[in-house]
Amino acid sequence: SACTYSARIRAYRAPLPVFRCHPQTMATAIHRAQDDVVSKDDIGSAQLPTEEQRWTAGARIYEYGAAANPDMKSVPVLIHPPALHESGETRVIPFDLSACLDVEGRACTSPNLMASFVRVRVGEKIETSARATSQAFYVIRGTGVSESAEHGKVHWSSGDMFVLPVTRGTVLHKCIEAEMDGAALYWIHDEPLMDYLGVEPGAKKFEPTLYMREELLKRVEEISHSKDHSNNRLGVLLGNAACDQTKTLTHVLWSL
Repeated sequence: SACTYSARIRAYRAPLPVFRCHPQTMATAIHRAQDDVVSKDDIGSAQLPTEEQRWTAGARIYEYGAAANPDMKSVPVLIHPPALHESGETRVIPFDLSACLDVEGRACTSPNLMASFVRVRVGEKIETSARATSQAFYVIRGTGVSESAEHGKVHWSSGDMFVLPVTRGTVLHKCIEAEMDGAALYWIHDEPLMDYLGVEPGAKKFEPTLYMREELLKRVEEISHSKDHSNNRLGVLLGNAACDQTKTLTHVLWSL
């Protein structure tokens, strides 16, 4: 009796069409394949075509249960002590944990963010730059001004925070006055994320924004006297007009 060859492939429980091959057609194909068979001696060794090798070289196929929740390096709990920014020369002090995270080729504090202290001695200046969509600077200590050709000047003092969108050039920071002979900024940006994705930051997604210490404290005080505040904690989330839906500092950064 005639045999019918069929195969059925299922994906997400939705069956694809059943493909069938007529027995006579199958027999003809087998006969032709046998005529085309050559020994290993004829070809030297079994090799995929160069183009096919190139396309398949990066392919990996894992068993679902073992790969659905892969083991990854955890972000360690380490201290970047304040003593680093309390003395010394004007400089950027990166908190680079790339070696702990097995991240090669880029400095990072977490796989998608980089954190650093920036110390600026009174009367001195320092430039910073990042290939990032978002940069945040929290003023730990001191008063000064930061300036870029793209965004202009922002004056800051202790407890303030300002965020910058895509910045092609550098940002120049100058300390006007500070204890410990120098201002200190806590600088966060998402350049590691750009490196991981292999992309360049494009359009500006929000406007440069300043959060002033006085306004932050005023809002916290208002919340503390309100009956509607969370029982979990007393605090504020810093949002941006461009991120009303997510209520985040930028479209990438979240700050409590």
